[in-house]
Amino acid sequence: MKNVVFSFVLSVCFLADATGQRMLKVDSNKYRIDLPEYWKPGNRVWKILTDKLPLVCNEIKDKELCGDDCNPEYTLEFEMSDPVIFEYFPNHISSSYTNNQFSKPSETWEIQTLYGFECSLLLRNEKGVLITRFILVDTNEVWKVSNRVTLASFSPPPIQVNYLRRNRTNRYGAVDPIPPTNQPIIPDIGQEGETPYSFINRNREKLTPTYRDMFVVVDMKINSW
Repeated sequence: MKNVVFSFVLSVCFLADATGQRMLKVDSNKYRIDLPEYWKPGNRVWKILTDKLPLVCNEIKDKELCGDDCNPEYTLEFEMSDPVIFEYFPNHISSSYTNNQFSKPSETWEIQTLYGFECSLLLRNEKGVLITRFILVDTNEVWKVSNRVTLASFSPPPIQVNYLRRNRTNRYGAVDPIPPTNQPIIPDIGQEGETPYSFINRNREKLTPTYRDMFVVVDMKINSW
């Protein structure tokens, strides 16, 4: 009975080892490209990469692109850094000088964020060793993202005005007061304004480009090939 059990264990181990070897077998005729979900299958970027990369990369020349269920000899990995902010530039768009209880004076600004980042495709072999780096976006390139904001303008308190009530004499000699004319509604207090530089200092995270903003840049670069 012990011999039967031992033989069964040996058989299972042999099958597991053989299955593992088949799963780990490297397919030297295929390669894989790993891209973020931003570029879904069928996107034009995939065709550009599969057409252009084999022309400059001998390792994948004449090889077939495969999906996630293969173990290719070479894989191209997508790598992108975080953005580096160079400068913020506020551009004045318009001003609103209305000052009543319904609408305070305001200014519209466009805040431009100048930034840079690096993006590459890394060619690795089946052991994960880096073979070549294909730079898609370099660190010396400057990109821009804009955000439009409306900021409160400085509004001083209104000047106190005293209205004089005038009288008139009717035809009977009696004195009739003249009703005061209708005056515009003026707020009782002013408001503190906000400069665009104050807004920038308080909202640096909101003004930072998103990964989607950078994907758009990468997409534009690849489509320009």
